[in-house]
Amino acid sequence: MMMWRRVVVLTAASSSRTVGASSLRSSSALAFCPSNNHQSKNQHQKRRQEVTPPTTTSFLHYKQNIHERLLSTTTTARQMSFFGGASEGIPRINKEAMTEIIDDVSSTSREESNYVIIDVRGQDEIAYTGKLNDCVETLPLPYIAQGALAMEDEEFKAEFGFDKPALDETLVFTCKAGIRSQQAGQLAKMAGYTDILDYMGGSNEWFS
Repeated sequence: MMMWRRVVVLTAASSSRTVGASSLRSSSALAFCPSNNHQSKNQHQKRRQEVTPPTTTSFLHYKQNIHERLLSTTTTARQMSFFGGASEGIPRINKEAMTEIIDDVSSTSREESNYVIIDVRGQDEIAYTGKLNDCVETLPLPYIAQGALAMEDEEFKAEFGFDKPALDETLVFTCKAGIRSQQAGQLAKMAGYTDILDYMGGSNEWFS
Protein backbone atom coordinates (compact mmCIF):
# COMPACT_ATOMS: atom_id res chain seq x y z
CA MET A 1 0.00 0.00 0.00
CA MET A 2 2.83 2.38 0.77
CA MET A 3 4.44 1.62 -2.62
CA TRP A 4 1.17 2.43 -4.32
CA ARG A 5 1.07 5.84 -2.67
CA ARG A 6 4.67 6.54 -3.82
CA VAL A 7 3.88 5.59 -7.41
CA VAL A 8 0.94 7.94 -7.38
CA VAL A 9 3.05 10.80 -6.06
CA LEU A 10 5.87 10.15 -8.52
CA THR A 11 3.41 9.95 -11.38
CA ALA A 12 1.94 13.27 -10.38
CA ALA A 13 5.42 14.79 -10.03
CA SER A 14 6.72 13.47 -13.35
CA SER A 15 3.72 14.83 -15.17
CA SER A 16 3.79 18.25 -13.51
CA ARG A 17 4.56 19.84 -16.85
CA THR A 18 1.28 18.63 -18.28
CA VAL A 19 -1.91 20.12 -16.91
CA GLY A 20 -5.24 18.42 -17.61
CA ALA A 21 -5.61 14.69 -18.08
CA SER A 22 -2.48 13.84 -16.02
CA SER A 23 -3.71 15.98 -13.12
CA LEU A 24 -7.09 14.28 -13.25
CA ARG A 25 -5.42 10.85 -13.23
CA SER A 26 -3.35 11.80 -10.18
CA SER A 27 -6.45 13.11 -8.40
CA SER A 28 -8.39 9.96 -9.27
CA ALA A 29 -5.58 7.75 -7.98
CA LEU A 30 -5.40 9.66 -4.73
CA ALA A 31 -9.13 9.27 -4.33
CA PHE A 32 -8.66 5.51 -4.13
CA CYS A 33 -5.76 5.70 -1.72
CA PRO A 34 -6.39 3.43 1.30
CA SER A 35 -5.44 6.19 3.74
CA ASN A 36 -8.02 8.51 2.13
CA ASN A 37 -10.64 5.79 2.35
CA HIS A 38 -9.85 5.46 6.05
CA GLN A 39 -10.37 9.21 6.52
CA SER A 40 -13.65 9.00 4.61
CA LYS A 41 -14.86 6.22 6.91
CA ASN A 42 -13.97 8.31 9.97
CA GLN A 43 -15.87 11.31 8.59
CA HIS A 44 -18.88 9.10 7.82
CA GLN A 45 -18.87 7.67 11.34
CA LYS A 46 -18.59 11.19 12.77
CA ARG A 47 -21.63 12.33 10.76
CA ARG A 48 -23.59 9.31 12.00
CA GLN A 49 -22.71 10.23 15.57
CA GLU A 50 -23.90 13.80 15.01
CA VAL A 51 -27.33 12.67 13.83
CA THR A 52 -27.74 9.93 16.41
CA PRO A 53 -31.28 10.14 17.89
CA PRO A 54 -31.45 11.55 21.43
CA THR A 55 -31.81 9.22 24.38
CA THR A 56 -35.23 8.64 25.94
CA THR A 57 -34.44 11.02 28.81
CA SER A 58 -33.26 13.87 26.59
CA PHE A 59 -36.22 13.38 24.24
CA LEU A 60 -38.74 13.58 27.11
CA HIS A 61 -37.02 16.70 28.41
CA TYR A 62 -37.16 18.26 24.93
CA LYS A 63 -40.85 17.32 24.57
CA GLN A 64 -41.64 18.83 27.99
CA ASN A 65 -39.98 22.12 27.02
CA ILE A 66 -42.06 22.30 23.84
CA HIS A 67 -45.24 21.61 25.83
CA GLU A 68 -44.43 24.35 28.34
CA ARG A 69 -43.85 26.87 25.53
CA LEU A 70 -47.19 25.97 23.95
CA LEU A 71 -48.97 26.48 27.27
CA SER A 72 -47.31 29.87 27.66
CA THR A 73 -48.39 30.90 24.15
CA THR A 74 -51.97 29.77 24.75
CA THR A 75 -52.22 31.75 27.98
CA THR A 76 -50.91 34.86 26.27
CA ALA A 77 -53.38 34.45 23.41
CA ARG A 78 -56.27 34.20 25.86
CA GLN A 79 -55.20 37.37 27.61
CA MET A 80 -54.88 39.19 24.31
CA SER A 81 -58.30 37.96 23.20
CA PHE A 82 -59.99 39.08 26.43
CA PHE A 83 -58.52 42.55 26.39
CA GLY A 84 -58.85 43.02 22.64
CA GLY A 85 -55.15 42.59 21.93
CA ALA A 86 -51.97 43.38 23.80
CA SER A 87 -51.52 46.77 22.16
CA GLU A 88 -55.11 47.92 22.74
CA GLY A 89 -55.44 47.54 26.51
CA ILE A 90 -59.21 48.22 26.39
CA PRO A 91 -61.23 46.10 28.85
CA ARG A 92 -64.12 44.10 27.41
CA ILE A 93 -67.31 43.57 29.41
CA ASN A 94 -70.01 40.90 29.24
CA LYS A 95 -73.79 41.20 29.17
CA GLU A 96 -74.10 41.20 32.96
CA ALA A 97 -71.75 44.16 33.32
CA MET A 98 -73.45 45.98 30.44
CA THR A 99 -76.83 45.49 32.12
CA GLU A 100 -75.53 47.02 35.35
CA ILE A 101 -74.13 50.04 33.50
CA ILE A 102 -77.36 50.61 31.57
CA ASP A 103 -79.37 50.29 34.80
CA ASP A 104 -77.05 52.79 36.48
CA VAL A 105 -77.41 55.36 33.71
CA SER A 106 -81.18 54.81 33.41
CA SER A 107 -81.85 55.10 37.13
CA THR A 108 -79.68 58.19 37.62
CA SER A 109 -78.28 60.16 34.70
CA ARG A 110 -75.28 60.36 32.46
CA GLU A 111 -73.75 63.06 34.66
CA GLU A 112 -74.19 61.11 37.90
CA SER A 113 -73.10 57.74 36.54
CA ASN A 114 -70.31 59.26 34.43
CA TYR A 115 -71.02 56.74 31.66
CA VAL A 116 -71.66 57.53 28.00
CA ILE A 117 -73.00 54.45 26.21
CA ILE A 118 -72.50 54.65 22.44
CA ASP A 119 -73.83 52.27 19.80
CA VAL A 120 -71.57 52.42 16.75
CA ARG A 121 -73.87 50.47 14.41
CA GLY A 122 -75.50 52.10 11.43
CA GLN A 123 -78.86 53.82 11.73
CA ASP A 124 -80.54 51.11 9.63
CA GLU A 125 -79.21 48.37 11.90
CA ILE A 126 -80.48 50.12 15.01
CA ALA A 127 -83.84 50.75 13.37
CA TYR A 128 -84.13 47.02 12.63
CA THR A 129 -83.36 45.73 16.15
CA GLY A 130 -84.17 48.77 18.22
CA LYS A 131 -81.85 50.46 20.71
CA LEU A 132 -80.36 48.53 23.59
CA ASN A 133 -81.92 51.16 25.83
CA ASP A 134 -83.16 54.74 25.55
CA CYS A 135 -80.04 55.93 27.37
CA VAL A 136 -77.78 54.55 24.61
CA GLU A 137 -76.54 57.15 22.13
CA THR A 138 -75.95 56.47 18.44
CA LEU A 139 -72.67 57.35 16.73
CA PRO A 140 -71.85 55.13 13.74
CA LEU A 141 -68.25 53.98 13.46
CA PRO A 142 -67.52 55.75 10.12
CA TYR A 143 -68.16 59.12 11.78
CA ILE A 144 -65.78 58.27 14.62
CA ALA A 145 -63.17 57.23 12.05
CA GLN A 146 -63.63 60.60 10.32
CA GLY A 147 -62.81 62.44 13.56
CA ALA A 148 -66.19 63.04 15.22
CA LEU A 149 -64.64 62.86 18.69
CA ALA A 150 -62.27 65.69 17.76
CA MET A 151 -65.07 68.05 16.75
CA GLU A 152 -66.00 71.14 18.72
CA ASP A 153 -68.67 70.55 21.37
CA GLU A 154 -71.35 72.67 19.70
CA GLU A 155 -70.69 71.20 16.26
CA PHE A 156 -70.78 67.66 17.65
CA LYS A 157 -74.14 68.17 19.39
CA ALA A 158 -75.67 69.78 16.33
CA GLU A 159 -74.50 66.91 14.16
CA PHE A 160 -75.33 63.91 16.37
CA GLY A 161 -77.97 65.14 18.78
CA PHE A 162 -76.23 64.60 22.12
CA ASP A 163 -73.46 66.24 24.09
CA LYS A 164 -69.94 65.34 23.07
CA PRO A 165 -68.35 63.03 25.67
CA ALA A 166 -65.94 64.76 28.02
CA LEU A 167 -62.44 63.35 28.36
CA ASP A 168 -63.09 62.40 32.00
CA GLU A 169 -66.23 60.42 31.21
CA THR A 170 -66.24 56.63 30.71
CA LEU A 171 -67.13 55.62 27.16
CA VAL A 172 -68.94 52.31 26.73
CA PHE A 173 -69.01 51.14 23.11
CA THR A 174 -71.32 48.52 21.66
CA CYS A 175 -72.06 47.27 18.15
CA LYS A 176 -73.45 44.09 16.61
CA ALA A 177 -70.86 41.49 17.65
CA GLY A 178 -67.99 43.25 19.40
CA ILE A 179 -65.78 44.00 16.41
CA ARG A 180 -66.65 47.58 15.49
CA SER A 181 -66.88 48.48 19.18
CA GLN A 182 -63.23 47.46 19.55
CA GLN A 183 -62.28 49.69 16.64
CA ALA A 184 -64.29 52.56 18.11
CA GLY A 185 -62.46 52.13 21.40
CA GLN A 186 -59.11 52.41 19.66
CA LEU A 187 -60.19 55.55 17.82
CA ALA A 188 -61.45 57.07 21.07
CA LYS A 189 -58.13 56.26 22.70
CA MET A 190 -56.32 58.03 19.87
CA ALA A 191 -58.61 61.03 20.42
CA GLY A 192 -57.45 61.32 24.03
CA TYR A 193 -60.02 59.29 25.98
CA THR A 194 -58.64 57.04 28.68
CA ASP A 195 -61.68 55.43 30.36
CA ILE A 196 -63.11 53.10 27.73
CA LEU A 197 -65.12 49.89 27.90
CA ASP A 198 -66.12 47.55 25.09
CA TYR A 199 -69.27 45.42 25.27
CA MET A 200 -68.09 42.33 23.43
CA GLY A 201 -71.50 40.66 22.99
CA GLY A 202 -73.14 43.48 21.07
CA SER A 203 -76.75 43.51 19.92
CA ASN A 204 -76.48 39.88 18.83
CA GLU A 205 -76.13 38.82 22.43
CA TRP A 206 -78.31 41.54 23.91
CA PHE A 207 -81.40 40.67 21.90
CA SER A 208 -80.89 36.89 21.92
